[in-house]
Amino acid sequence: MAICCPSRLIRKRPAPTSLLAVIFAAIAISVTNTCADESAAESWRSEQLRIIAGKIRDAEADDERWEYVARQAWLRRWEPGRMTSAPACSKAKAKLVEEPLLSELSRPVEIAPDDWQQLTALQAALLEVDTDQDRKENLREIIAAAKQLEQRLANKFPAALQELPAPTAWVLAYTRYRHGRALAYRELPVVHERWPILNPVSYEQQLLAAYQRLLDQTKFVRPEFILLEDRILRRAGKKGRALELLEANQEWIEPKWYLKKRRDLLFELGWEPPYEEAARRYLNAGYDDD
Repeated sequence: MAICCPSRLIRKRPAPTSLLAVIFAAIAISVTNTCADESAAESWRSEQLRIIAGKIRDAEADDERWEYVARQAWLRRWEPGRMTSAPACSKAKAKLVEEPLLSELSRPVEIAPDDWQQLTALQAALLEVDTDQDRKENLREIIAAAKQLEQRLANKFPAALQELPAPTAWVLAYTRYRHGRALAYRELPVVHERWPILNPVSYEQQLLAAYQRLLDQTKFVRPEFILLEDRILRRAGKKGRALELLEANQEWIEPKWYLKKRRDLLFELGWEPPYEEAARRYLNAGYDDD
């Protein structure tokens, strides 16, 4: 027969007064430290805004002035300790045009069957090597494959098939985006160490030309390709404008990339207090740099 122990016979011992005191003290210390950190960050922010106001006043060129205006705008919105996280799910994301697959499109009458088959195979080969997991390791293959596919598409597709919103035009635009993104990845330290840029002038020309071909086709900055636009601003030293572009388009960006790039831009700006908060937000969201 089972033996039951009435709950009234088993009572929890009250926590010792000393233990409760330790717990409350720890909470008080944590709150105090948080308040102190936020107060120091607010003092830092006020000083930075003062400095930036002087930079705006003394700027000799509009381009320089707009860069500091962008930095000022971001710092004015930032409230220490209250930095936002990326939206878990964005309705706007559903409105992005996904990359079409040639294998799922009907062959246009203007394209010969053999040419269509070749273009389909080239796109499949590019997509196979250009993945989030393996992109850094496959850059040589990606750049070569994207360049080849872009040239073939541009040569084989008549003008009407290269104009958005035609699905074939989106294939070309995404190929150009992949090409530009892969070239930009070459500047990442982990990539640069393994594959040095031996001719910076030639590299600069290739990257900017790839970016310009995409922009010439899309006519304006499309949200589908916002991260390449952000990279171009960032590498040009326009980090405040890159940060504002990132914030303005966060609803279109995958949460991981938004949080990571916000963190990295704040680090590059040398803004330690907001950088540390952004780094915590990135880690707390469950992401790392692996």
